[in-house]
Amino acid sequence: MATKKVQSSSFKQNSSQADPTPQQELSIFTEGKAYTNHWHAYMVQPIGLEYESQLDGEKILLFLRQHPIVNVSWIFLAIVMFLAPFVLTPFFPPFQLLPQSYQFILFLFWTLFIFGFVVEHILMYLFNSFIVTNQRIIDIDFYSLIYKTVSYAQLGKIEDVDTQVGGVLFSLIDAGNMEVQTAAEVPQFEIDLIPHPAKVAKLINELMMMSGYNMKRKA
Repeated sequence: MATKKVQSSSFKQNSSQADPTPQQELSIFTEGKAYTNHWHAYMVQPIGLEYESQLDGEKILLFLRQHPIVNVSWIFLAIVMFLAPFVLTPFFPPFQLLPQSYQFILFLFWTLFIFGFVVEHILMYLFNSFIVTNQRIIDIDFYSLIYKTVSYAQLGKIEDVDTQVGGVLFSLIDAGNMEVQTAAEVPQFEIDLIPHPAKVAKLINELMMMSGYNMKRKA
């Protein structure tokens, strides 16, 4: 994902021309300063971050990835895969009969396979993202190095936002799912296990209200 230098300021300062009610401050900006570390799963006004097809004057208000807890399962599986040869080969006599060079080559191929597995999941975690800007919502689904889908919806076409948080664990870490109903080309956005889903839904609802106010003013 490409980067560029973006000035850190409030929505009131960045979009005073687009927003006819500059006194109305978005609640999300009360959380503190903008983010400069792009490894977080929840970033308010990330500095130096942009995405493909970003419009002129479009500002990223919130950048989301899935909660880091989604990585636990594949990390555990990668550890098991790495340890499996050391645990299982003593119980597999034909492997012991192979020359040491063959055993090393097989282990090397197995290690490269695990490395590719880990890199693929890291990239999927980093690039699967949901973005809220002062004009649109963007859902980026990264499937591989050569295939991804990007869905957009204008704020004025958002109809409803629902969140679901289930289970004690997800309640403790404040992670859940969110569904956004729209009148756009993509009628429904589904974002799974994002951090602070209630805060995200509140921000989108505030932007919906401000977008509706702007449309009435223009009319």
